[in-house]
Amino acid sequence: MDRQRFTKVSLLAILSLFVLLTFVISAPAEVNTVLGPISPDKLGTTLVHEHFAFAYPGWYADETMAPYDYKAVLKTNLGVIERAQKYGITTIIDATTNDVGGRNPKLYKKLAKKTGMNIICSTGLYTEHEGAPAYFKTRQVWYGTDISKMMSELFIKEITQGIGKTDVKAGVIKCGTSGGGKISPYETAVLKAAVVAQKATGVPIITHTEGPAGGVEQAELFLSEGANPKKVMIGHVSNSKDIEYHKAILAKGVYIAFDRIGLEIFTPTPVNVKNIAELCKLGFANQIMLSHDTVNVWLGRQIETPEPVLKALANWRIDFISEKVLPALKAQGVTDEQIKTMMVDNPRNLFLGK
Repeated sequence: MDRQRFTKVSLLAILSLFVLLTFVISAPAEVNTVLGPISPDKLGTTLVHEHFAFAYPGWYADETMAPYDYKAVLKTNLGVIERAQKYGITTIIDATTNDVGGRNPKLYKKLAKKTGMNIICSTGLYTEHEGAPAYFKTRQVWYGTDISKMMSELFIKEITQGIGKTDVKAGVIKCGTSGGGKISPYETAVLKAAVVAQKATGVPIITHTEGPAGGVEQAELFLSEGANPKKVMIGHVSNSKDIEYHKAILAKGVYIAFDRIGLEIFTPTPVNVKNIAELCKLGFANQIMLSHDTVNVWLGRQIETPEPVLKALANWRIDFISEKVLPALKAQGVTDEQIKTMMVDNPRNLFLGK
């Protein structure tokens, strides 16, 4: 081959490689739904933190008294999804982690097939206080096991290969902290594992925070471990009435979620509306998402709920944001475009890392 021809071939090869790399880099990420991958552009109006069924660890010890009723759980959730769809909700992220009760990929698939709702399920571990850390902690104490490595391997496998024997792949990593601004060594291991899994798979991290604190510390830990801030959503900021707390998390460049709206035992809805509206006026609409953290079915034995608690939970339902909160935000000056940003664009961009 003469030199001139070799140069042309080489240039052509380089150009082809450049085009291929450009396509790969610019190609939109796919989102793992329970029925398979979809483009983030197809998510539409999204509730970013809900639970189709939930129970705290240990519920199965009481299963003799309150066995799992699949048909009842399915029926209840079909009704809930129908109510959400009346308001144009097209995607729901179920934030139930591996170590609590209620995560059920087969249920999610059935619900998605029957309703057409995009459902995204989670991999991850809950807080040390309310999760089930004993399995990992005893291995660490007795055998010196690197539990964070164990956890990241689990998360990655559930994202890339599927959960258990199902073909359902997790679409987000969910983790949490329970000590307000303090993150325990166990929870640190979980959060670090989440970052490793995010780097390996590209999926977003969503979180649980307790008390009116913890979000800043979570964001700082994620960033110190090299997480993509545009693929991190700090949850339950609506536990706090303090807008300065919200601003402090936003300053880290991550997304935040007012995702316990309607759960009045934490923050009254008018306070959440006022804070969200003020943040939108300050230019933060492109970092905010909204949801309820509803539990459609509590597994285990039912509890006699006191009347004052029932009143505080009256607005805790899947259609509350759509029916009541969005109009209230508009009355406070939030525009239709800002609402679309929070409900459609930001969930999509969380998966794109934008």
